[in-house]
Amino acid sequence: MIVNAATLQAAQTSFNTLFNDAFKAVESQYQAVAMDVPSNTAANDYKWLGLMPGLREWLGDKVVHNLSVNGYYLKNQDYEQTVGVDRNDIEDDQLGIYAPLFRNLGDLAAVHPDVLIYTALTLGFTTGVCFDGQPFFSLNHPLDGNDPAAGVYANRPAVNGTGDAWFLIDDSHPIKPMIFQKRKDYTFVSATDPQSPDVFNSKLFKYGVEARVAPGYGLPQLIYGSRNALTVAEYEAARLAMTSLKRPDGSPLGIRPTTLVVSEANFKAANTIVNNERDAAGATNPWIGSAKVVKVDMLNGL
Repeated sequence: MIVNAATLQAAQTSFNTLFNDAFKAVESQYQAVAMDVPSNTAANDYKWLGLMPGLREWLGDKVVHNLSVNGYYLKNQDYEQTVGVDRNDIEDDQLGIYAPLFRNLGDLAAVHPDVLIYTALTLGFTTGVCFDGQPFFSLNHPLDGNDPAAGVYANRPAVNGTGDAWFLIDDSHPIKPMIFQKRKDYTFVSATDPQSPDVFNSKLFKYGVEARVAPGYGLPQLIYGSRNALTVAEYEAARLAMTSLKRPDGSPLGIRPTTLVVSEANFKAANTIVNNERDAAGATNPWIGSAKVVKVDMLNGL
């Protein structure tokens, strides 16, 4: 096969199709805990995260709730994966050998948001800090960032274990516990100029994927995280911690735990707690239907 503009365009079309078909076939799981937020600059400022007042009776002048002075900046990060295709393989019409490679590239790109979000989520127990300056899962989240005397709340157990993490989430609101920020979505790219130094020196045409994205922390009020064994008592404590949350003015925050996100290790326990009609003693299970179970592969072992 002669390597010219037509054959190179045909190769790119074929590789792009393989990539996109594999990309679209993946059912990503990050949206169970994260909201997509577009970005049109190098970083987004989420200072509004500290603003969750409820409606109040209008008496006298309106009360203006100022945005947090201390912004929460989320900087977009560059990600890529690049592969080389030997010119000889194009000349010898051997492009079929690259089909698994480009399908795998599409698969890797599609699950990459899951990798970023669930890695960040588990780091929230230790080094992952959210907008209020606390670890995302903390015993000391301030109720009101502008008034330390307003008190604190917790979205994790006082004593946390070391097992696979599980999370109880309220996903009934437009805002989610996590943020997946997109400046540039996952895009197939190529460098196929026959006169380029890479082709001249190494006989390589380059293809790959690029993205500019960032994982971040949203509202800790909407999630409870634990590494303790997932038992009925722990599940009940998590629900109570979430549903008892109040605004700084004392009004209920109205948190409604809806989703239990677990790894394979906690999947059986989760289903037993929220899907079985009877508890271990044979009595009616009071928690049946209280949450949907979402098993996330990326949490296995994290």
